Amino acid sequence: MDQSTTVLDIDFGMSQLSGNKTLLFTLLGKFTEEYRSIDADIQTHVEKGEFTEAYSLVHTLKGVTGNLGLFALHHASKPIESSLRNDQRISDDYPAFIACVDETMAAVDALTAEPETNSPANAPVNSAAAEQAKTQLLAALKASEFISQERLDSWLVSLSLPNDKQAAIVDAVDELDYEAAIAELENS
Repeated sequence: MDQSTTVLDIDFGMSQLSGNKTLLFTLLGKFTEEYRSIDADIQTHVEKGEFTEAYSLVHTLKGVTGNLGLFALHHASKPIESSLRNDQRISDDYPAFIACVDETMAAVDALTAEPETNSPANAPVNSAAAEQAKTQLLAALKASEFISQERLDSWLVSLSLPNDKQAAIVDAVDELDYEAAIAELENS
């Protein structure tokens, strides 16, 4: 899969932080707090003619997303940043940028949502998180991406599938039989 379309690359984010998953999750949480209102913030700056401030906000977002492995948003930020800096206007790509912001926020929220129990079978089902996890897992499987055990476990926790279904998916992924994993996931 083209890295520029990857919404959230956990393995990359952890590699930036020497494998410290706790720190990555903390930074992702701070990211969502800081940038959840970015659309309104940019619009306010532009309405006031504060293009330098709007540019600075998008420029910082671009850097943060690149370091955390939020590649789709990092890529989508580039034309917005350029348009604000060079043309002092909002780019025609802005609606796609905001859609990418929303998708990234949903992915981070789904990943960092803490289950109330350590048992995936007993975890409460968050339908938005489960749908996001299913979408991401299916995309990775269909693209024949390498899926780390930690990443797969995270998705499976969000999905809250029965233990036998989880085991079948894990076995299929371990065997690189992505078609079987897709079939198990689509029939869940």
